[in-house]
Amino acid sequence: MSDEKEIKNLNNLTKVDFKNKQVEFKDEFISRAEVHSILSANFGRISDQWFKFSTTWNYNAYQTFMDMDKYLILIYLVQKSFRHYADILIIHSEEQFYTKEEFEIEKINLIEISEDLSIAKETVRRKINELNEDKIIMRKGKKIILKPLTFVHQRPKHSVKTLSVFLNTCSKYLATQDWFGQPVEAKKIEEFIRKNFTLVWRFFFRFKIPFLIRQRKFHGDLETFIVNGTIFANNIVRLKEKYKDNPITKKTYSDDLGEENFLEWAKFIILSKETIVGMNASSISEITGIPRATVIRKLRISEKTGMIFKDKRQLYTIGKSYKAKLKDLGKVFSENQIDLCKFISTFFELYRNPNINKNL
Repeated sequence: MSDEKEIKNLNNLTKVDFKNKQVEFKDEFISRAEVHSILSANFGRISDQWFKFSTTWNYNAYQTFMDMDKYLILIYLVQKSFRHYADILIIHSEEQFYTKEEFEIEKINLIEISEDLSIAKETVRRKINELNEDKIIMRKGKKIILKPLTFVHQRPKHSVKTLSVFLNTCSKYLATQDWFGQPVEAKKIEEFIRKNFTLVWRFFFRFKIPFLIRQRKFHGDLETFIVNGTIFANNIVRLKEKYKDNPITKKTYSDDLGEENFLEWAKFIILSKETIVGMNASSISEITGIPRATVIRKLRISEKTGMIFKDKRQLYTIGKSYKAKLKDLGKVFSENQIDLCKFISTFFELYRNPNINKNL
């Protein structure tokens, strides 16, 4: 779709009733089974780039409001506009999308948001009112209008670049298969995302929002997830240094989507008896952007539940409850991994579609 056509339609796309709209983009692209199998088998090798992206995204998300539930509600609302543009086959670049004045969502209520995000209705009401008071959104009956500040607060300036590096790393492993072709440079991936932003980020949010919902449910709240996840990532990096020449894999079968490989890797991380140098509260605060006092409060709670262990040096590592909850945690890991691989599959299918990527 040309820039001229996109600009021409900019002022005609402010209202839509999402109750009466159905997404018409195809869900089946390249073989998700093969993508999942390859990436899951090699996740220990690509995890560094994944955690770099996740850390950047979490940091920026938290800094927006110092409140992850509020940010989750915000991106849920922004996703509505992405869905709308996909439905009517319009693609906006990052620059075009973030210069819009406002976007109106019709027929959406607090119960719908609460149920979709698994957040208590009263919490949703309070967060929506705060967003309204700060002029980030406007409530008008059953409508919610996304104001200019919505787009300012949500714009993923740094995340696009780090995501591009991660997808480049994935492409190197996928390129070991004839059906994929050559690896794709990070710079070209970044250019493609920014040019086709509303399309790509719509699929990214289809992965990211359920990912956050699962983590919130498992950890109790998203700030605790970010704190505990940072410690978990540290364990992975430390173990990777010790086992870099001995990756953990299992034989892959055509019908398991690579899940057994990934779960075997996750179990190895959690059940390892290797001595790991942990992290202190100050380091976690610096990495996550969460104030040290809040980090300490979350750590104390997680320490009491056994999710996190603190040694004599005040350093934190994975606790025994991770092992006790291995089955539940494995389910969360598996579902998130499946969705991540769906997003990666979708992205590269979009990238290699000559009707979308005119540079091919």
